[in-house]
Amino acid sequence: MLMLMVDNESTLTPQIIAHSYERAFREVHGRDPQIRHVGGQWYYINGETVHRFALLNEITRLRDLAQQQRRTQADRSVIQRLIAKLRGI
Repeated sequence: MLMLMVDNESTLTPQIIAHSYERAFREVHGRDPQIRHVGGQWYYINGETVHRFALLNEITRLRDLAQQQRRTQADRSVIQRLIAKLRGI
């Protein structure tokens, strides 16, 4: 798992970063992104060239969004169960 608050970010290999982005993107958008490491600290993602730092920030943003979506879905299911229970009374 990618942890962005590590002391030595140089241990994050391009493969780890790409895999983390793929997982986060898939969880939010429900499809696989096109990503490849083009060298140095640069990645080619869905037709755009992106620097490693921006990609790490995007991974964090996507993870936060996925967590927010999960909470919203859980809240909805609780409300739906309550409505169903009230209708059954």
